[in-house]
Amino acid sequence: MDLRRVLVIGGVDAGALPPSVTTVVLPYTQVNARTISEVLPDLVILPLFGPGFDAVEALAKLERFGFRGEVLVRGPTLPNSRIVERELSAVVPGLTVRLTGPAN
Repeated sequence: MDLRRVLVIGGVDAGALPPSVTTVVLPYTQVNARTISEVLPDLVILPLFGPGFDAVEALAKLERFGFRGEVLVRGPTLPNSRIVERELSAVVPGLTVRLTGPAN
């Protein structure tokens, strides 16, 4: 994937991104149709559990506001992350959801 713009939601650590990538950091409460259309992210990074929201809520919101790209969900190390990843993907079949551990 050719990353140009990344939207980071909820204060999660985006990890190492190339300097050529424009990163926009927003609290969950400021994510709306307008911000999605202005940022036009290639990738959205969000936490599995954030301050006042969880990934299921955030994914539904992104889809409702027209985002159709890839979402990286950061969470704790889980015994079977594939199950959680499949459940998250089922919530928003129009998005590509990947679950990963915390950024270090």
